[in-house]
Amino acid sequence: MSEKSDKIDQYEDSSEQADPIQAAIDDGIDVSMLVDNLRRSVAERIRRHQIAHDMAMKLRKAKRL
Repeated sequence: MSEKSDKIDQYEDSSEQADPIQAAIDDGIDVSMLVDNLRRSVAERIRRHQIAHDMAMKLRKAKRL
């Protein structure tokens, strides 16, 4: 198991973090998506952000036409 996965698992299992995580879940935040995203490399997160940004720009441009 990688060091990054170990840190994520420690975060998920931490009793200190249980209350803030539960509060976020109660507020409607999908924590599983956040954890999944943190499992990605920085490069992958940047690549996915760039794809979303490019799509947003294309939609803005199409709206003006």
